[in-house]
Amino acid sequence: MGYRLKKLIGKLKNFTKNHYYIFILLLLSLFFFHSIISATKIMSNVHYINDVTFYSYNMKKSLSEGTLPLWTPYYYSGRPLYAQPEYYFLDFNFLLILLTGNIYLAMNFTVIIHLFLAGLGMYLLVNYLAENRHAAFISALIFMFNGFVHTFVVPGNIMIMEGYSIIPFILFFTIKALKENNFILNSLIAGLFTALLIFVGGVIFLPYIFILILIYSIIFLINKNISGRIMKLGFVGAIIILAGLGISAIKLLPGLEFMKLSNRGAGLDYQQYLGEPIKLSSFIFDFVTNIFAHGSGVSAAIGIIGILLLLFGLLKYKNRYVIFCISVILISVLMASESFLSKLIFNIPIFNQTRHIERAVVMFVFAASILAGFGFIALQSLIGKYKKINIKILFSIIILLIFFELFLIQKVPQSSKAIQPDDIPILEYMHHDSSQFRTVNLGLQTLIGATGYNYYAQYGISELKGGSGIWFNDYLNYLIVAQNSPAKMWGVLNNKYIVSDKKSDIEGLKLINRFKGCRDCALWESFGPYLYNNTKYLPRYYLAPNSILIVGDGQLVSQLAYSIMLQSWQPNNTVLIEGAKINDYGNDFLKKFNIIFLASGSVDQNSGERLKEYVSSGGKIVPDILQGQTSVTADGINSVLNSTAGNYFELKPSLYQNNKVVIDLNGEKGWLVASERFAYFPGWKAAISGNEIQMFKADNAVTAVYLNGEKGQLIFEYAPSSYKTGKIITIASMLILIIYLSYLVYSKKLKSQVGDSNQAGH
Repeated sequence: MGYRLKKLIGKLKNFTKNHYYIFILLLLSLFFFHSIISATKIMSNVHYINDVTFYSYNMKKSLSEGTLPLWTPYYYSGRPLYAQPEYYFLDFNFLLILLTGNIYLAMNFTVIIHLFLAGLGMYLLVNYLAENRHAAFISALIFMFNGFVHTFVVPGNIMIMEGYSIIPFILFFTIKALKENNFILNSLIAGLFTALLIFVGGVIFLPYIFILILIYSIIFLINKNISGRIMKLGFVGAIIILAGLGISAIKLLPGLEFMKLSNRGAGLDYQQYLGEPIKLSSFIFDFVTNIFAHGSGVSAAIGIIGILLLLFGLLKYKNRYVIFCISVILISVLMASESFLSKLIFNIPIFNQTRHIERAVVMFVFAASILAGFGFIALQSLIGKYKKINIKILFSIIILLIFFELFLIQKVPQSSKAIQPDDIPILEYMHHDSSQFRTVNLGLQTLIGATGYNYYAQYGISELKGGSGIWFNDYLNYLIVAQNSPAKMWGVLNNKYIVSDKKSDIEGLKLINRFKGCRDCALWESFGPYLYNNTKYLPRYYLAPNSILIVGDGQLVSQLAYSIMLQSWQPNNTVLIEGAKINDYGNDFLKKFNIIFLASGSVDQNSGERLKEYVSSGGKIVPDILQGQTSVTADGINSVLNSTAGNYFELKPSLYQNNKVVIDLNGEKGWLVASERFAYFPGWKAAISGNEIQMFKADNAVTAVYLNGEKGQLIFEYAPSSYKTGKIITIASMLILIIYLSYLVYSKKLKSQVGDSNQAGH
């Protein structure tokens, strides 16, 4: 035991002596983000303050409930959250929230750790490729503090740093797997880092990593023993893919389902895909320096010294890794600009779901950082011929110049005190309202954007609008149509309060007060200062005394529902249920409705008898085709709607969690309207005392279920099959990995014991 301990200590001392640059990288990471080394401060970045805080709070709340934030009720009137690809699952943020419970501490230190990991990964990669610690340190510095980090990562969605930091590790272990005999272990580790990339929300980088590995694979195959290399490449690729996808399935499968349902499902249009492509006119800003040249958009500048070293690296053009870097740089520039290649790639499914192709410059940053390291080696070889020039002094000068341009004179991330919900007077007022309700913020004119829902969520208050670049078209269409009759249609979504930056004259809104604002705050919209009450507010859960079934072809049903909603429809007494064709339903089901509206495609020659029976039982059909009507006017619709009467009866949940809602029933009968998005997403189920009941889409945005006088608990629960299936695959993959690693450890231990006994024998 003592021998092994001494051996381990010796290895650690040796590693520290040989790789002290790693500790310098850690210190630089801490210094760069020194302003957020705190549990009460936050980076002055809207995405960081709003989106990351919002998700971190949801994660904290769900963990306290013993689950994950599969769903959030706090924005867009509720939608899947965990499945959103850019949000993390297993990362340092998750672990620190679990350990400390402080979301700001977790967020801040996660950023610092991943900046360090970006440098560490690049250092290990270049040191492995070039066997030169000085070159590796130069590459690490450039990869940590280049223009991409300064113009896209830090001022943008800062948590993208997590995925960025994983890229070098994936390539490092992929190259090791292809280069070394022990390819299985290295392939598994590469797959593990690929899974980690998905876990930390770095899927934005997956297409670019695929291209990096593809380019390296082509170069790897250029050899006399091409058949052997093809076989090895096949094995390595299969292991990485199986391990990466298998381990990440718990996050990946819900993410794929989410994307399919969202606006990204059919792909983006060309302009969204293109974004703001780089132009040759801003070449200096884009690739050389963002200090001495100005431009807009994303920069990938590696600095003047970095570019000079890159040019020196070209002298080693015969080196396989240099060829790889040159190829990546060319592909990156062609992709990031509006070239033939970017147009060609748009036809590939993965890429036409990705916005802003200019982000492909991340590949330039990756390859240029490596090539700069090889450039230092080439320069070192040239200078070595002149004995008067000290290599150590030259290296020090290069490091100082890189440090000066990419670090010292760059804008250091700023921080501010983290605003707490009770710091916002208008929110503090709403917090004292014990009812369940949603807000809508008019300070931001658009339907999508940061409006401070991160603060509101911490008081359990949901928002009609939301953020992120991924949304669901049906709900967004509802918000657009709602602008024609805001108070009524917002009321359907359980909207009680309206926050505005100026006075509003919207009919149905009543001014409550003008509170203290904060125009200098990053999310000033959340402060109002004007707060209105929606006089047409509806509870989160209520029984509607009247019901209308709208049947017909899909899109036509939705259009007819909107026509009805914009007439004299009163949502407080009538719910609109979306249906299909009349013949799809039995008479008992149809009798649950007071009125049936017939859209095109709802009936055929076999529908007559069913409609007659429905009418004879007291129901009304519009248009009344039994009396020869083929269409209905707006006046006709209003006449029918005016015949409805009564008011809702509220039911209050006894349990309300992110993924689960419980309502105690006491024999209620009729249509229960849930102002929730449950029916629009697979995974939500409704059950009474364990017996599943059907959910229906209602009012073009919410959910309804029919109660038939049952007693017991009505439980709505979100457990998507994509998550459950992914969980099984992930657990199985992890077990296989653990078994294999245990076998390796056991084999190594056995060999070590044999070696020790042989030493003892001598």
